[in-house]
Amino acid sequence: MTLPATAEQIYDLLVADPVVSAALGTYTSPAGATGPAVATLAKNEKLPEGTTANGIEVVITRVPRFAPRLLMEETATNPTWRIYVMGWKTAAQLQAVAERIIALLPGATAADVPGDAPGDGIGVIDQVVIRWTNVTLAVAV
Repeated sequence: MTLPATAEQIYDLLVADPVVSAALGTYTSPAGATGPAVATLAKNEKLPEGTTANGIEVVITRVPRFAPRLLMEETATNPTWRIYVMGWKTAAQLQAVAERIIALLPGATAADVPGDAPGDGIGVIDQVVIRWTNVTLAVAV
């Protein structure tokens, strides 16, 4: 299996997976168009104004950070992506989706996102961040 080398390839892997795609919520645009709640976004990028998420949303960082790896004579860096799995108004499938993503990306780890999510059924009720380093890609430094 060839591991994804870009955020777009991670997106394609997740959308093509029947477990993840079946559990995804929806994005709704201001015009009423809907689509699966999965996106690649840069650090401070947002969805188009007025777009809402419902159910399970997955957001992949478009630009990876880099994890250093010491080699015999040099240091290399490996691209590291963060993948956020969020439950909007429901978190029923959150754990299952996070576990499936971890299974699809060898070596991925997950952590709770600190802080309290908004209450009263408004906004994100729970979220997990998955960190995945593609050890097959290295940039020599």
